[in-house]
Amino acid sequence: MKVSFPSWLLGLVVLILAPLFFWGGADFYSAEVIKNLWDFGHIIFFTVLLLLIQSIKPLAGWREWLWVSVGVLVLGGIIEIAQSFVGRNVSWNDVLHNLFGAWLGLFWGQKPTRKIWCLRVASLCCVLPSAWLIIDSAWADVTMRAQFPMINRFESRAEIAQVRVNGATKAFYQDNTGAQHGSQVLAVQLSTQQYAGISLVGPYGNWAGHQFLVMDFYNPDPEPLVLVLKISDYQHDIGSNKFADRFNYPVVLTTGWNEVRIKVDDIQSAPKERDMQLDAITGFAVFAAKLPAPRTFYLDNIRLE
Repeated sequence: MKVSFPSWLLGLVVLILAPLFFWGGADFYSAEVIKNLWDFGHIIFFTVLLLLIQSIKPLAGWREWLWVSVGVLVLGGIIEIAQSFVGRNVSWNDVLHNLFGAWLGLFWGQKPTRKIWCLRVASLCCVLPSAWLIIDSAWADVTMRAQFPMINRFESRAEIAQVRVNGATKAFYQDNTGAQHGSQVLAVQLSTQQYAGISLVGPYGNWAGHQFLVMDFYNPDPEPLVLVLKISDYQHDIGSNKFADRFNYPVVLTTGWNEVRIKVDDIQSAPKERDMQLDAITGFAVFAAKLPAPRTFYLDNIRLE
Protein backbone atom coordinates (compact mmCIF):
# COMPACT_ATOMS: atom_id res chain seq x y z
CA MET A 1 0.00 0.00 0.00
CA LYS A 2 1.06 3.56 -0.61
CA VAL A 3 1.76 5.64 2.50
CA SER A 4 -0.49 8.69 2.21
CA PHE A 5 -0.85 11.72 4.49
CA PRO A 6 -2.51 15.11 3.82
CA SER A 7 -0.08 17.47 2.13
CA TRP A 8 -0.79 20.23 4.66
CA LEU A 9 0.19 17.91 7.53
CA LEU A 10 3.42 16.84 5.82
CA GLY A 11 4.25 20.47 5.07
CA LEU A 12 3.62 21.45 8.69
CA VAL A 13 6.00 18.73 9.91
CA VAL A 14 8.68 19.90 7.46
CA LEU A 15 8.31 23.51 8.65
CA ILE A 16 8.58 22.45 12.29
CA LEU A 17 11.60 20.21 11.78
CA ALA A 18 13.64 22.38 9.39
CA PRO A 19 14.86 24.92 12.01
CA LEU A 20 16.18 22.08 14.16
CA PHE A 21 19.07 21.62 11.74
CA PHE A 22 20.46 24.91 13.12
CA TRP A 23 18.85 25.34 16.55
CA GLY A 24 18.81 23.15 19.65
CA GLY A 25 19.90 19.55 19.67
CA ALA A 26 22.15 17.22 21.62
CA ASP A 27 25.66 18.25 22.65
CA PHE A 28 28.80 16.31 23.54
CA TYR A 29 27.60 15.70 27.10
CA SER A 30 24.07 14.60 26.26
CA ALA A 31 23.05 11.02 26.97
CA GLU A 32 23.87 8.66 24.11
CA VAL A 33 20.20 7.86 23.54
CA ILE A 34 19.46 11.58 23.06
CA LYS A 35 22.28 11.89 20.53
CA ASN A 36 21.00 8.88 18.59
CA LEU A 37 17.42 10.17 18.63
CA TRP A 38 18.60 13.55 17.34
CA ASP A 39 20.60 11.89 14.57
CA PHE A 40 17.52 9.89 13.59
CA GLY A 41 15.71 13.18 13.09
CA HIS A 42 17.60 13.55 9.79
CA ILE A 43 15.93 10.38 8.56
CA ILE A 44 12.50 11.52 9.72
CA PHE A 45 12.82 14.96 8.10
CA PHE A 46 13.82 13.70 4.66
CA THR A 47 11.26 10.88 4.78
CA VAL A 48 8.51 13.43 5.40
CA LEU A 49 9.97 15.82 2.81
CA LEU A 50 9.89 13.18 0.07
CA LEU A 51 6.39 12.09 1.06
CA LEU A 52 5.34 15.74 0.75
CA ILE A 53 6.98 16.13 -2.68
CA GLN A 54 5.33 12.97 -3.96
CA SER A 55 1.94 14.01 -2.66
CA ILE A 56 2.29 16.91 -5.11
CA LYS A 57 4.22 15.22 -7.94
CA PRO A 58 4.91 11.47 -7.92
CA LEU A 59 8.50 10.50 -8.76
CA ALA A 60 8.14 7.20 -10.54
CA GLY A 61 11.22 6.86 -12.75
CA TRP A 62 14.77 5.87 -11.98
CA ARG A 63 16.12 9.12 -13.46
CA GLU A 64 14.01 11.09 -10.97
CA TRP A 65 15.22 8.80 -8.16
CA LEU A 66 18.82 9.48 -9.19
CA TRP A 67 18.29 13.25 -9.25
CA VAL A 68 16.60 13.09 -5.85
CA SER A 69 19.53 11.14 -4.42
CA VAL A 70 22.10 13.55 -5.82
CA GLY A 71 20.05 16.55 -4.71
CA VAL A 72 19.69 15.23 -1.16
CA LEU A 73 23.42 14.54 -0.94
CA VAL A 74 24.23 18.08 -2.12
CA LEU A 75 21.62 19.63 0.18
CA GLY A 76 22.88 17.54 3.10
CA GLY A 77 26.44 18.69 2.46
CA ILE A 78 25.33 22.34 2.34
CA ILE A 79 23.44 21.90 5.63
CA GLU A 80 26.47 20.37 7.36
CA ILE A 81 28.76 23.15 6.14
CA ALA A 82 26.23 25.79 7.23
CA GLN A 83 25.96 24.14 10.66
CA SER A 84 29.69 24.63 11.20
CA PHE A 85 29.09 28.40 11.18
CA VAL A 86 26.50 28.23 13.99
CA GLY A 87 28.53 26.13 16.40
CA ARG A 88 27.22 22.73 15.36
CA ASN A 89 29.44 19.73 14.66
CA VAL A 90 29.81 18.62 11.04
CA SER A 91 28.84 14.96 10.59
CA TRP A 92 28.98 13.27 7.22
CA ASN A 93 27.02 10.39 8.75
CA ASP A 94 24.12 12.84 8.85
CA VAL A 95 24.42 13.23 5.08
CA LEU A 96 23.92 9.48 4.73
CA HIS A 97 20.98 9.62 7.14
CA ASN A 98 19.45 12.29 4.93
CA LEU A 99 19.82 10.03 1.89
CA PHE A 100 18.38 6.98 3.66
CA GLY A 101 15.42 9.03 4.86
CA ALA A 102 14.84 10.33 1.33
CA TRP A 103 14.81 6.78 -0.03
CA LEU A 104 12.37 5.73 2.65
CA GLY A 105 9.95 8.51 1.74
CA LEU A 106 10.60 8.06 -1.99
CA PHE A 107 9.70 4.39 -2.17
CA TRP A 108 7.02 4.23 0.52
CA GLY A 109 5.25 7.16 -1.08
CA GLN A 110 4.60 5.29 -4.34
CA LYS A 111 2.14 2.70 -5.50
CA PRO A 112 3.56 -0.74 -4.69
CA THR A 113 4.93 -2.99 -7.37
CA ARG A 114 7.37 -5.87 -7.00
CA LYS A 115 10.27 -3.54 -7.80
CA ILE A 116 9.00 -0.87 -5.40
CA TRP A 117 8.60 -3.43 -2.62
CA CYS A 118 12.20 -4.52 -3.12
CA LEU A 119 13.31 -0.90 -2.88
CA ARG A 120 11.15 -0.38 0.20
CA VAL A 121 12.82 -3.29 1.93
CA ALA A 122 16.25 -1.99 0.90
CA SER A 123 15.47 1.48 2.27
CA LEU A 124 14.28 -0.04 5.56
CA CYS A 125 17.50 -2.03 5.82
CA CYS A 126 19.44 1.23 5.45
CA VAL A 127 17.72 2.85 8.43
CA LEU A 128 17.60 -0.21 10.71
CA PRO A 129 21.15 0.28 12.09
CA SER A 130 20.25 3.80 13.22
CA ALA A 131 17.02 2.55 14.77
CA TRP A 132 18.95 -0.20 16.56
CA LEU A 133 21.38 2.37 18.01
CA ILE A 134 18.41 4.13 19.61
CA ILE A 135 17.09 0.90 21.10
CA ASP A 136 20.51 -0.22 22.30
CA SER A 137 21.45 3.13 23.87
CA ALA A 138 18.01 3.42 25.49
CA TRP A 139 18.49 -0.01 27.05
CA ALA A 140 21.94 1.03 28.30
CA ASP A 141 20.56 4.28 29.70
CA VAL A 142 17.79 2.48 31.58
CA THR A 143 20.28 -0.11 32.87
CA MET A 144 22.69 2.50 34.22
CA ARG A 145 19.96 4.56 35.85
CA ALA A 146 18.36 1.48 37.41
CA GLN A 147 21.60 0.42 39.13
CA PHE A 148 22.37 3.90 40.49
CA PRO A 149 23.93 4.70 43.01
CA MET A 150 26.27 2.03 41.65
CA ILE A 151 28.01 4.07 38.95
CA ASN A 152 30.01 1.27 37.30
CA ARG A 153 31.04 -2.30 38.15
CA PHE A 154 32.37 -3.07 34.65
CA GLU A 155 30.17 -6.17 34.50
CA SER A 156 27.54 -5.49 31.84
CA ARG A 157 27.76 -4.36 28.22
CA ALA A 158 26.13 -1.05 29.18
CA GLU A 159 28.82 -0.42 31.81
CA ILE A 160 31.66 -1.37 29.50
CA ALA A 161 30.32 1.05 26.86
CA GLN A 162 30.86 3.91 29.33
CA VAL A 163 34.65 3.61 29.25
CA ARG A 164 36.79 5.93 27.14
CA VAL A 165 40.59 5.89 27.06
CA ASN A 166 43.23 8.56 26.50
CA GLY A 167 46.85 7.51 26.35
CA ALA A 168 45.90 4.12 27.75
CA THR A 169 44.54 0.73 26.77
CA LYS A 170 41.71 -1.05 28.52
CA ALA A 171 40.68 -4.65 29.04
CA PHE A 172 38.02 -6.39 31.08
CA TYR A 173 39.29 -9.33 33.07
CA GLN A 174 37.57 -12.00 35.05
CA ASP A 175 38.39 -11.10 38.61
CA ASN A 176 41.26 -13.10 40.06
CA THR A 177 42.64 -10.30 42.21
CA GLY A 178 40.45 -10.78 45.28
CA ALA A 179 37.91 -8.00 44.74
CA GLN A 180 34.91 -8.07 47.02
CA HIS A 181 32.15 -7.64 44.45
CA GLY A 182 31.32 -8.96 40.97
CA SER A 183 33.30 -11.18 38.65
CA GLN A 184 35.00 -8.68 36.32
CA VAL A 185 37.36 -5.73 36.71
CA LEU A 186 38.63 -2.99 34.42
CA ALA A 187 42.36 -3.25 33.72
CA VAL A 188 43.98 -0.01 32.56
CA GLN A 189 47.48 0.04 31.08
CA LEU A 190 48.87 3.57 31.19
CA SER A 191 51.31 4.90 28.63
CA THR A 192 54.03 7.50 29.20
CA GLN A 193 52.09 10.29 27.50
CA GLN A 194 51.73 13.55 29.41
CA TYR A 195 48.24 12.51 30.53
CA ALA A 196 47.11 8.89 30.33
CA GLY A 197 43.96 7.40 31.77
CA ILE A 198 40.29 6.60 31.39
CA SER A 199 37.04 8.49 31.61
CA LEU A 200 33.39 7.49 31.89
CA VAL A 201 30.48 8.88 29.93
CA GLY A 202 27.12 9.35 31.74
CA PRO A 203 24.53 8.98 33.00
CA TYR A 204 25.53 9.49 36.61
CA GLY A 205 22.26 10.32 38.35
CA ASN A 206 21.87 12.81 41.20
CA TRP A 207 24.73 12.62 43.70
CA ALA A 208 22.90 14.81 46.24
CA GLY A 209 21.85 12.94 49.37
CA HIS A 210 24.86 10.61 49.27
CA GLN A 211 27.78 10.91 51.69
CA PHE A 212 30.66 9.21 49.92
CA LEU A 213 32.00 8.35 46.48
CA VAL A 214 33.76 5.00 46.83
CA MET A 215 36.05 3.15 44.37
CA ASP A 216 38.17 0.02 44.53
CA PHE A 217 41.64 0.22 42.94
CA TYR A 218 44.22 -2.55 42.64
CA ASN A 219 47.92 -1.84 42.18
CA PRO A 220 49.81 -5.01 41.11
CA ASP A 221 53.26 -3.43 41.48
CA PRO A 222 55.44 -3.03 44.59
CA GLU A 223 55.88 0.67 43.81
CA PRO A 224 53.11 3.16 44.66
CA LEU A 225 51.13 4.63 41.76
CA VAL A 226 49.93 8.24 41.86
CA LEU A 227 46.73 8.96 39.94
CA VAL A 228 44.47 11.99 39.68
CA LEU A 229 40.69 11.78 39.95
CA LYS A 230 38.88 14.54 38.05
CA ILE A 231 35.14 15.16 38.48
CA SER A 232 33.24 17.97 36.78
CA ASP A 233 29.69 19.05 36.08
CA TYR A 234 27.86 20.31 33.03
CA GLN A 235 28.49 23.98 33.81
CA HIS A 236 32.24 23.38 33.94
CA ASP A 237 32.40 21.17 30.86
CA ILE A 238 30.56 23.59 28.57
CA GLY A 239 32.34 26.58 30.09
CA SER A 240 35.96 27.61 30.52
CA ASN A 241 37.17 24.19 31.78
CA LYS A 242 39.27 25.87 34.48
CA PHE A 243 41.26 23.74 36.89
CA ALA A 244 39.79 25.60 39.88
CA ASP A 245 36.24 25.00 38.68
CA ARG A 246 36.21 21.22 39.19
CA PHE A 247 37.17 18.53 41.68
CA ASN A 248 40.78 17.32 41.45
CA TYR A 249 41.99 14.69 43.89
CA PRO A 250 45.32 12.82 44.09
CA VAL A 251 44.98 9.07 44.61
CA VAL A 252 48.07 7.21 45.87
CA LEU A 253 47.77 3.47 45.30
CA THR A 254 49.84 1.13 47.43
CA THR A 255 50.37 -2.52 46.50
CA GLY A 256 47.16 -4.57 46.43
CA TRP A 257 43.60 -3.38 46.83
CA ASN A 258 42.91 0.25 47.82
CA GLU A 259 39.43 1.45 48.76
CA VAL A 260 39.21 5.17 48.04
CA ARG A 261 36.46 7.09 49.86
CA ILE A 262 35.72 10.73 49.06
CA LYS A 263 33.14 12.92 50.75
CA VAL A 264 30.47 14.10 48.33
CA ASP A 265 30.42 17.42 50.23
CA ASP A 266 34.08 17.90 49.25
CA ILE A 267 33.20 17.29 45.60
CA GLN A 268 30.32 19.77 45.81
CA SER A 269 32.46 22.52 47.34
CA ALA A 270 35.50 21.95 45.09
CA PRO A 271 34.84 24.72 42.50
CA LYS A 272 36.38 27.94 43.81
CA GLU A 273 33.52 30.31 43.07
CA ARG A 274 30.40 28.12 43.23
CA ASP A 275 28.99 24.74 44.25
CA MET A 276 29.20 21.85 41.84
CA GLN A 277 25.88 20.71 40.38
CA LEU A 278 25.48 17.27 41.94
CA ASP A 279 22.50 16.54 39.71
CA ALA A 280 24.51 17.27 36.55
CA ILE A 281 27.82 15.41 36.89
CA THR A 282 29.16 14.93 33.36
CA GLY A 283 32.91 14.39 33.78
CA PHE A 284 34.64 11.52 35.58
CA ALA A 285 38.26 10.71 34.78
CA VAL A 286 41.19 8.88 36.37
CA PHE A 287 44.62 9.57 34.91
CA ALA A 288 48.36 9.69 35.55
CA ALA A 289 50.74 12.44 34.50
CA LYS A 290 54.13 11.90 32.87
CA LEU A 291 54.83 8.38 34.00
CA PRO A 292 58.47 7.34 33.49
CA ALA A 293 57.35 3.87 32.37
CA PRO A 294 54.04 2.18 31.49
CA ARG A 295 52.00 1.09 34.50
CA THR A 296 48.83 -0.94 35.01
CA PHE A 297 46.06 -0.59 37.57
CA TYR A 298 42.67 -2.23 38.07
CA LEU A 299 39.43 -0.40 38.85
CA ASP A 300 36.12 -1.75 40.10
CA ASN A 301 32.88 -0.87 41.88
CA ILE A 302 32.56 2.91 41.51
CA ARG A 303 29.62 3.71 43.76
CA LEU A 304 27.93 6.25 45.99
CA GLU A 305 27.14 5.51 49.62
